[in-house]
Amino acid sequence: MHVFEHLRLHPERPQLRQVRRAADLLRQGLFVAVPTDTTYALMCRPDATDAVAAIRQLRRLDDSHLWAVACADLSMASACVRMDNHAHRILKRCLPGPYTFILPASAALPRRIFGKRRDVGIRMPDHPVCRMLLEECGEVLLATTLLLPGEDEPAFDPDEFVPQLKHFSCAVLDAGWGGIVPSTVVDLCDGEPVLWRDGAGDWPA
Repeated sequence: MHVFEHLRLHPERPQLRQVRRAADLLRQGLFVAVPTDTTYALMCRPDATDAVAAIRQLRRLDDSHLWAVACADLSMASACVRMDNHAHRILKRCLPGPYTFILPASAALPRRIFGKRRDVGIRMPDHPVCRMLLEECGEVLLATTLLLPGEDEPAFDPDEFVPQLKHFSCAVLDAGWGGIVPSTVVDLCDGEPVLWRDGAGDWPA
């Protein structure tokens, strides 16, 4: 059965009822477009096979795509990745914030999504809507930027991207215009930080 919901929220004081509805739809196996501190992102539960397939279809992603894992806090992140004390200090200093940190994935992440990749990006967005959603869900969510095929910049205006999402079983948490500058990506897999992408977060932080 096709389900689509356009949920409008205040960007700074999100309505809990709307966030709880989005969390319920995530538990039902749908994906959700969520505002973050950088851009809008598409998020779903790691075990939501149909939602993962729908996001791949929408964004035309191949198996080499590096998914991020959105977390509410560091304890949640530690269940998904392996991090030493040095990496933990960096994440504690920079998160929540506009960064994605690449770390070795733990065995808890499903191989059917990550394939042969053994690394994953950790995101902890500093946005009231996203933070409330992650806390309400109480678990990590897969995340990827809402970048539509053929576009050079992430989709930022819900009035424009909602018509392209409403054909999928999903929900949009609409908090107004989002950003177009993606997160700064830093690789921490080999000890010393390596800047992959210069984005919204200043680096060195």
